[in-house]
Amino acid sequence: MSHSSSSLKSVVSTRNVVLFCIAWGLVSLIFFLLFSVPPPGGEHPAWFFYGITVLETGAFAIATLLCFRNWGSSQIVSGRGVWLLLGLGLLCFTLGNVLFFFWGTVWGLDPAVSLGDFFYILCYVFLILGMLRAVLPRRLNLEAMQWLTIAGIGLAGVALAIFLNYFAVAEAASLPRPSLMAAAYAQASPPPQPTETAPVVPPEGAAPDAAAEDPSAAPTAPAWIVSLDNYLSQYEEAAGWLYVIGDCILVVIAATMLVAFWGGRFSQSWKLIAIAAFCLYIADMFFAYRINAATYEEGELWEVFWTFSAIFFALGAVVEYAISTQSRRSSRRRRG
Repeated sequence: MSHSSSSLKSVVSTRNVVLFCIAWGLVSLIFFLLFSVPPPGGEHPAWFFYGITVLETGAFAIATLLCFRNWGSSQIVSGRGVWLLLGLGLLCFTLGNVLFFFWGTVWGLDPAVSLGDFFYILCYVFLILGMLRAVLPRRLNLEAMQWLTIAGIGLAGVALAIFLNYFAVAEAASLPRPSLMAAAYAQASPPPQPTETAPVVPPEGAAPDAAAEDPSAAPTAPAWIVSLDNYLSQYEEAAGWLYVIGDCILVVIAATMLVAFWGGRFSQSWKLIAIAAFCLYIADMFFAYRINAATYEEGELWEVFWTFSAIFFALGAVVEYAISTQSRRSSRRRRG
């Protein structure tokens, strides 16, 4: 009676967590669909940025806790070390999100590289190590067509990442700059007639600057944060290369996992983990395209793929925990 009661409680708990994760993903999607487009001629309100930060960072925090739960269980079939690495990777992404929020939304900075990028890059390292640790011990007796599928997905992912991060930059650089077009327009148009305006006299002892004209545009970061921001800007190119390498390795491993773990009861969680990696890759590629085209605005619809990535990591952890604990209980009952 106790075994059946415990098993039923486990099933109900698993179902509740799965439904909660799915609901979180649906709420995130609806939030982006309703509010990701700013009003005509306006900007996103502050509550929108708080909302997307809570939804995305909360999803990664939940996935982190579920991975650490697997790490703490001695019954996990795939090994505790795998989930420790995945949990550390998701924790780094969570911390990176928090720092990115402070850098941009709270302190009003627009950094090329922030302290959050350090944790984002660490996230790739831990996720890659965790996924490799799950794949390498498994004997990959794949057919030639399966290897060709992996190679095709990997090559397409690598090519897309390189194109969006580097060739798109060259194309954007070849386009006319707004400053040059403005200069040409000024030469073709007659100069405006001067008008008399009252001089703006700054307060005594104050220097006139842009921040004085628009106080809301002035960064509110502490001095040491501004100094750190200026110092980190020199590593923009290196950080870009690390992101490209991380995305390329991640998409190859995800393709391998999707093919290698296709069948069997214990493959369900790893198919979800592979989908999570693909969602992360998709969001990164959209981000690279928007950044290189100089059209990126925080809160666009495609950013929901980062939240989806966390949701699929969480679902993978839940399914792995459920299958592992239930299989151990079944084996004990059979031995009894």
